[in-house]
Amino acid sequence: MNEFLKDCYQTIGWEKDSLDFSNLPEFLKALAYRFPFENRAVLSKKEYDVTKEGLWRHMVKEPHGGLCYDLNGLLYFILKDAGFDVKLIRGTVWKNGWALPGTHAAVLLSAGGNEYIADAGFGLNLAMQPVPMSGDETVSAAGAFRVRIEETEFGTYVLEMNKGDGWQTGYAFSLEEIDEKDLKSMKQTIFEHERSPFNKRLLASKRTPEGHMVLSERNITIKKHDGTAENSRIDRSEFEEKFTAHFI
Repeated sequence: MNEFLKDCYQTIGWEKDSLDFSNLPEFLKALAYRFPFENRAVLSKKEYDVTKEGLWRHMVKEPHGGLCYDLNGLLYFILKDAGFDVKLIRGTVWKNGWALPGTHAAVLLSAGGNEYIADAGFGLNLAMQPVPMSGDETVSAAGAFRVRIEETEFGTYVLEMNKGDGWQTGYAFSLEEIDEKDLKSMKQTIFEHERSPFNKRLLASKRTPEGHMVLSERNITIKKHDGTAENSRIDRSEFEEKFTAHFI
């Protein structure tokens, strides 16, 4: 095991000696519980590289979560160093219309003659296990997930979610491999584009073993699996304090 993996495992709280396909769901849960989906770096215009070393410094050595290019970038480098057959791919998110084209990063994993989507950077919409490209469903606390073949202007596959109200498109994607230069471009678009949903207001969310948490500039909500929730109003000036106390 190299030093990069040792540092990542220690930060994530992964105490096993190895990582393989059989315990990957457990690892993806640990990753989701450790790193929040958050945009503080975007609002502060923090400079860092979306590379193996850059993400190691930004997320492992410093108290940051990140967006899809951060979270799935780090996941990709961890899985690659752990011996998995992986590649980075890009998608386009659907939310009442297509978001900025090609600004969602995900990981395509090949194992045992099958292919899967591994995604640690889709907000609270996390399968927390590999989603088969075969179309088989996976279920997590966030709902059910599947991949379906569908021709779109942004790829021939869609990842779909069912959170209790029917199947809905999460994002469309292709299997074309991308690299660090594409992650850098994706990051720049999210930082600068007027249509970016992440460069206007601070936000953070994270899955927990008990449920999930959401933090905005006005509220913090802690919701449990049994449906109970605590919602508190905050001032924008309190965001960093609440983030440090609950999310990192």
